[in-house]
Amino acid sequence: MRQRYDPTPTSMRLAEPHKKLMAAVLRAVVDDCRAGTVYRRSAGYPAIDVRQVRNAMAYVASPDRAWPFSFENLCEALEVDANALRVQLTPPRTFA
Repeated sequence: MRQRYDPTPTSMRLAEPHKKLMAAVLRAVVDDCRAGTVYRRSAGYPAIDVRQVRNAMAYVASPDRAWPFSFENLCEALEVDANALRVQLTPPRTFA
């Protein structure tokens, strides 16, 4: 029986579930910063609590790298520009 050639290095295949988890965590944070997903609202669930939005925004604003799942580390592992994403997630300031 012939073996199928897989060009993906073993280290990449082993890291795949880890990266999927990291992507899911980052997606959840982005959704929380935006007060919940469109699906969540269309399914009849209320928008998330203001405190959860503030916590998500604080997580995104933190430059901390000590925790493996910090915003900075997630973005780096997933090759996402952390600063550009921060800008997109930061609500515009209104001047009174």
